[in-house]
Amino acid sequence: MTKLTRMEEVIWNQGERLIPGVTHDLAKVIRHRSSYFFFRKVIEHDLAFIRKEAIPIRIVDLGCGVGHGCRILSELPNSQIVGVDHSLECLEDAQVNYGGENIDYIAENLIEYIPGMPEFDYVVFRGVFEHVTGGLQLALSTKWRHRLIFDVPYNEPMGKNPYHVQFEIREESFSKYPDIELFFQDLNGVIHDRGHRSVNPNMMICVWTNPKLRRVSDCQMTFPLPAWKPERIARLSSLKWSKMTQKLRQSLQNLIN
Repeated sequence: MTKLTRMEEVIWNQGERLIPGVTHDLAKVIRHRSSYFFFRKVIEHDLAFIRKEAIPIRIVDLGCGVGHGCRILSELPNSQIVGVDHSLECLEDAQVNYGGENIDYIAENLIEYIPGMPEFDYVVFRGVFEHVTGGLQLALSTKWRHRLIFDVPYNEPMGKNPYHVQFEIREESFSKYPDIELFFQDLNGVIHDRGHRSVNPNMMICVWTNPKLRRVSDCQMTFPLPAWKPERIARLSSLKWSKMTQKLRQSLQNLIN
């Protein structure tokens, strides 16, 4: 990891936030981006089914951090993305490096925001609610028309991460979620369905679907889904990236080999 600026130190938060190309190793970036590409793939499958008029698809990314996931989702046609995070430093970085004409960032505490939030077509979040006391219960209060899609650490032992307040999240933790579908991401970023899950999943991806839509398992996706392969990882306006390119390329080559 390169020497961080003061603002990057705040964003990084002792390793709890990812800044692609600046903090964390390539494997972590692959896992994060693979989750968001899965979210986007699910929505892409929906669009042909639900798109009957030229109205924007509204997606909110709760706990969006620096917004790299919002940028991935913003590539969906006719989409309007809202990224929500309580960190002003994260949102300042997001505006500079992961902004877009169809992306808005707002500063809100999720515990206060969710009870009164507007309805979106999709609510997504990646690795967020394990940081929130009662987070899985709070997620039930999110407002959406089509799907709620998120992931959490799978069966993480208590005390393993001092920044997490929810541990040992397993399949049975979602008994209050009606007809939820579960998928599992391994340490390489590969996503498995429930029938072919890896022996030691790293993250569990949860999809709660409006009954009017097809379940993900009926969307003709082939599992396991390969991890995202980085042709390039770049913060669009970051000069620091050039200092890391050689190291990241070598890391990628090691993963391939």
